[in-house]
Amino acid sequence: MATNKLTWVPDFWDMVFSIKTFAAAVLALFIALCFDLPNPYWAFTTVYIVANPLSGASTSKAAYRLIGTAVGGAVTIVLVPNLVNSPELLTLAVALWVGGCLAVSLLDRTPRSYSFMLAGYTVALASFPLVANPENAFTYATSRVIEISVAIICTALINRLVFPRHAGPILASRIDAWLKDGSALVVAALAGRSADPTLAKTTRRLAAEAADIRMFTTHVSYDTSTHRQLVGRSRELQVLMVTLLPVISGLADVQLAMARAGHLPTDKTERLIKEVTSWLNSGDALPEEQRLSMLAQLTALKRQANASSDWQGLLILDFSAHLRDVLQIWSDCLALRQEIASGARYPRSRFNRRFGENTERPIHRDYGMALFSGFSAALAIILGTAFWIMTGWSSGGGAPVIAGILICFFATMDNPTPIIRKFLTYSLFAMALSFIFIFSVMPLLNGFSSLALALAFLFLPLGLLIAKPSTFLIGMGISTNIPTMLTLQSRPSLDLASFVNTNLATVLGTILALGVASIVRSVGSEWSARRLLRAGWADISGAARRSQTPDLQRLLHRMLDRISLLAPRMASIPGDSPILASDMLKDTRVGINVIGLQGQKGLLLRDERQAVDAVLDAIGTYYRDRRRLTEAQPGRELLIALDKSLDAVQSPAGSSAAQATRMALVALRHNLFPDAPEFRAVRPDALGQAAE
Repeated sequence: MATNKLTWVPDFWDMVFSIKTFAAAVLALFIALCFDLPNPYWAFTTVYIVANPLSGASTSKAAYRLIGTAVGGAVTIVLVPNLVNSPELLTLAVALWVGGCLAVSLLDRTPRSYSFMLAGYTVALASFPLVANPENAFTYATSRVIEISVAIICTALINRLVFPRHAGPILASRIDAWLKDGSALVVAALAGRSADPTLAKTTRRLAAEAADIRMFTTHVSYDTSTHRQLVGRSRELQVLMVTLLPVISGLADVQLAMARAGHLPTDKTERLIKEVTSWLNSGDALPEEQRLSMLAQLTALKRQANASSDWQGLLILDFSAHLRDVLQIWSDCLALRQEIASGARYPRSRFNRRFGENTERPIHRDYGMALFSGFSAALAIILGTAFWIMTGWSSGGGAPVIAGILICFFATMDNPTPIIRKFLTYSLFAMALSFIFIFSVMPLLNGFSSLALALAFLFLPLGLLIAKPSTFLIGMGISTNIPTMLTLQSRPSLDLASFVNTNLATVLGTILALGVASIVRSVGSEWSARRLLRAGWADISGAARRSQTPDLQRLLHRMLDRISLLAPRMASIPGDSPILASDMLKDTRVGINVIGLQGQKGLLLRDERQAVDAVLDAIGTYYRDRRRLTEAQPGRELLIALDKSLDAVQSPAGSSAAQATRMALVALRHNLFPDAPEFRAVRPDALGQAAE
């Protein structure tokens, strides 16, 4: 209980962040008032919207916000004067623009997606107030860009000059934590403890963290610290993190296969495992001499196993290959981490990777959900505008704007209704605070200094809430509503009717967003998880059926990205769902081996190539069937094809392509058929009975 209480207690950096944010907001408000800008509260609100304890993150968000606002302002200038006499067309144009921009932002899925989303709802935010005065479109849009620019400049100056908190050290600590958990995962795999369910959760969490670290480096690139120069190395390290997870999973899988086959490791193998485990537990970089010694032991193990043609020998070959990959990739990870910590740079030839040097990171894109979310935002705006037009309510234009913005804000969630409901509560609380402030405090104020002092009592505590992840939504929901509700201007209005009308529109807009989200937009976690799995199965089926070699990097990163998206959904999926039995990391390993077969089959003899093609066709069929029925299992045709293909490339004296093909086939066999009898010879009748 004490620990929970301590999470609410602000520390030194929380207080510094709150003071800095308030100072930047007051400075932006002062400048906007001095130049008599139309809506100074936009400048004040923007500071809190882009606020972040890390100076780099705040700057990146501010830059993207400025770009989005400028684009949205330009579109407003085009749409409003030309369509103001056709309310239906203007409404449709604004709704389609907002929905389209939201769809693009969801497909982008990087920090710059904020620009696309903002370019969308800025048009709604700026267009509807201009319906009565379209001739002011240019002035209104320009003033909004200027006010937001003022806020961004003030935020950047304060963040960078006053107690700047850099993103670089945070990135380094997150990498250290990832490597620590990753080493524990490798040690568990080597110890044969991979069946522990907690390790599956750890794997999913590491996949999600590796994906998030990539996003986080965007903020580091806007930092002013020396870590900014190491963004490239950090992203290179993140590629290795993604590469490592299926390798560890494959190592654990072959360990289980060896245990099922009753294979006991030799004394030499046990000594090697202990040596590797000791090194991983130490967390130290591996001396070159020791690394070469371990590689020599693995080469000897491979040579010994290669002389054997039985199933145990093939499993040992697979084990040695995976352990070699772990050794090489982990060495590279530690070396890159040392670079990030010291700032030194090593020649690229130092790194020896199986999966190439391409740092491009293709991600999963769900076009259907992006379009569906865009449609929801457009529908909310259309319904809100129709209500506004039919009622003739002068302040009703705020309802569709708020509804569209909220749908955009929470579009990445499967079910945004709970958080929109919370946002409604925070809006009502902000309205109560604003009412008290306007009609009890503001009449007593005399000048800007007294206004700033009075605002401090409201916003300094809110800044402390924003600084804590556990209370961020509360602080942000209240702090971004109050400035608009107060309508902070050089000549403030104390009209009760205007206050009630404007803020009632905000409440109705939130209720409209809640209704659209609950009826149209909300989907279940199981439904979303199934879409992620089917997308992965479609990629593997496509890779198996493609005539040219697919790109391993693209498939690997997309599959691991899907695992990162799947991880937070697993906790809310019902216990009897077949989704829980699906292992996307296992599917990733299948995809890697499929691409390996595609890459090698052109170098094989005709009979060998035909046998491999039969395996690829069977795998493509299996994953195509899984898209239709999640519970589908690999059939006997695939097992027979695997064993025939293994028999075709069985000779230890075969070409390097045949040996690589054999390793991929071994991995596929014990991956897809863990309970099948050991491979010996091709006997279709016996294999059919075993598969059944």
